[in-house]
Amino acid sequence: MQQVVTNTFEKSDCHLSSHKKIFIDLMATLVQSLFLASSGLLSVGSITLVILLLLSDRGWRSGLGYALGYFTAYSVIGVAVVVLGYRAAGSGGGEPGLFFPIALLVLGALLLWLAWRNWRKPPAETQEEPRFFRIVDNITPLKAFGFGALVTVMNVKNLALYMTAVSVPLLSPLPLAQKITITLADALVFSLSVLIPVLIYVAVPRRSRETLLAFRGMLERNGRAIGIWLPLVFGCIFIIKGASSLI
Repeated sequence: MQQVVTNTFEKSDCHLSSHKKIFIDLMATLVQSLFLASSGLLSVGSITLVILLLLSDRGWRSGLGYALGYFTAYSVIGVAVVVLGYRAAGSGGGEPGLFFPIALLVLGALLLWLAWRNWRKPPAETQEEPRFFRIVDNITPLKAFGFGALVTVMNVKNLALYMTAVSVPLLSPLPLAQKITITLADALVFSLSVLIPVLIYVAVPRRSRETLLAFRGMLERNGRAIGIWLPLVFGCIFIIKGASSLI
């Protein structure tokens, strides 16, 4: 009888230990993936675009359309990659191998090169108004949605950064449902750069124009510094992370 009770407790401890390990793996994957997804803050161009749309004649409708198209496209791309990768792996598990650290090193080097290029580029004395500024009032919410989705594919740098974040759940031993959940969270965090201006517009509609104009002015004044320091910081982080994974 005592032996049966002992075996029961041992099985219970093993069961709890297994659940604890799964939870730790889930949280570690989530934190690492969301941290990499925060590189979406580099999307200064998309922030400017959504602010222009919010300040246009159609206001929040076009801005929301762009943000939803942006988020939806990244969600669909991420989920499709995870599902295809899961099926290709067969068992849905597997070790990350060299792919993830090498991808981080390549992206880190790319971001450092981008920071160096922006630093070498002399500051413009006069800024010409892009053509988009003149047609923004004619963009309907549906066109804004399509434009937001199109930007995700056209901006190769952002897509590469996003796929680096998605590769964390993709190469983890987690079940498919958890991989997809983390991927959707990645898409949300990566899209915060365009979702936050929309939330500001909706939360404080009376003061939103002044707030967004001030935000846009800040981006324009500090665009050069942002274009240098953000790629530099994330580039260093990616290279350190990739190198430490190879050691």
